[in-house]
Amino acid sequence: MANTLATGRRLTDTVGVIRIGKTERRVIVALLVTAVVPLLTAMLLANEIIQRVSSTAFQPEFGQHMDRSLGVYADLVSNMKRAMRADTKAMAASPALRAAATDDNATLEPQLRALLAAHPDVVSVKVEDADGQPLAQQRRASPLDPRSQRPFTVQHPLSDSDAGPTLTVVYAADRRRIDEMADAQTFAQAYRRLERGHRDQYLDRPYIIAFALLLCLTVAFAVLVGVMLVRPVTRRINELAAATQPVAEGDLTIRVDERGHDEVAELARAFNQMLERLGNNRARIEFLKRVGEWQTMARRLAHEIKNPLTPIQLAVQECHRRYDGDSKRYKRLLQTTLDIVVEEVQSLRRLVGEFAEFARLPRANLVAGDLTTFINDQRPRIERDANTATEEDVALELQLDAERIPIALDRTMLYRVIANLVTNARQAAAQAHPDGSGKVRLRTQRDLQNCRLEVEDNGAGVSPDMRPTIFDPYVTTKADGTGLGLTICKKIIIDHGGHIEVSDSSLGGASFRITLPLLGTSRSEAALAQSERHPLSGH
Repeated sequence: MANTLATGRRLTDTVGVIRIGKTERRVIVALLVTAVVPLLTAMLLANEIIQRVSSTAFQPEFGQHMDRSLGVYADLVSNMKRAMRADTKAMAASPALRAAATDDNATLEPQLRALLAAHPDVVSVKVEDADGQPLAQQRRASPLDPRSQRPFTVQHPLSDSDAGPTLTVVYAADRRRIDEMADAQTFAQAYRRLERGHRDQYLDRPYIIAFALLLCLTVAFAVLVGVMLVRPVTRRINELAAATQPVAEGDLTIRVDERGHDEVAELARAFNQMLERLGNNRARIEFLKRVGEWQTMARRLAHEIKNPLTPIQLAVQECHRRYDGDSKRYKRLLQTTLDIVVEEVQSLRRLVGEFAEFARLPRANLVAGDLTTFINDQRPRIERDANTATEEDVALELQLDAERIPIALDRTMLYRVIANLVTNARQAAAQAHPDGSGKVRLRTQRDLQNCRLEVEDNGAGVSPDMRPTIFDPYVTTKADGTGLGLTICKKIIIDHGGHIEVSDSSLGGASFRITLPLLGTSRSEAALAQSERHPLSGH
């Protein structure tokens, strides 16, 4: 597992280098191509729209009407000023006022008051001499309102001489008209300035540039988003591609990251499942190959050991029978020798029988069945065989899944596996708990693809350094064991399309877990097809 994780990290580090791959370049080119054409079209359309809008805003008729309106205002103000000048001239032409200004200054004040009374729009009147010194001055009672009125001063001489007095009249002009004329002049000047040379600079070009910049930013953002979306996909694809190299060299422990919920994640999960199945199949093939070699060796060994056993036993028995001497000591020696030879020959016969049985072990003949029903049917037999396996009282607990568990099974061989595991578990529990507190539990569980059959005990367990070889032939922890029971169990489980493993039990001892494929899955169909090609069975 550590090698797998380290290799996976190396793959991630290798493919995680920042670079733009072929797929990313293609996505960028596709986004640019699909975005440039609409961009250019939008810019042309925007330019045309802005040109038309701006040209509509600068129609020649607008300028003509504006000049005409400005002329009306100018004429109005000019007529108003002309009228004020005419009134001032008429005032200055009064003989009484002229005489008062030049000869009799004492009567000048009444003359000015009469002028104020006769002209309501006059704010003040004043007569000054040639040096600018006021001779007389009159103001109206109400002062000038600066919010609605503007002063307009008109001067006119009161004599034909340049050194004579001057009449100064201040009128209250309508401020609104004058301000409107000033605003109209300012607007007309700005309009003409834009129309003459700044229309493109202030209207057309800025809007075109702003629109083009907005579209370019949109395209750049779209390209960036596209790269950000495609980068994780290409990175994971690169991880898959990099993982195929060590797999091609035979390393089936490699794994890729399964992050995400898209199609690439499904591909990664399928890739890891494929490697796991390939690794399991390789292990099964290697195990079956070794089992075949061990079966051949067991067959030869059984043949070579079995042949001399009978002559050896007969020869010793004949020596014991033919001795008719009187030496009691020698008779005891012959009897002891006979007992030892008979006992060892029996042990060798039992060993030869197990070798021969292992060598003749056929393939399983699978048929459709239900695991829950099968264990319930075999439950009395399992409990009976378990009770005779050892003298100590070890509790056997069955926890079976309530649902049906359809599998392909060989009833004889699968029972042999269960009986072997339960017997081993009871013996281990009895040795670890001679006080009778030993416990063995057999339970089943299913999921979508597989079912699990687990045999647990509270014995001494299996040491971690022994677990990789516990299913190999002639590997045993028992003093009188041959080391073939678990090997036979594993071969039977492989014939069923499953696998068996050992780990720590929640009870404190060992846990042998069998995983079998449910009926209808690919591994179950493959096991059935293999069984049909090899119809010999252990029934």
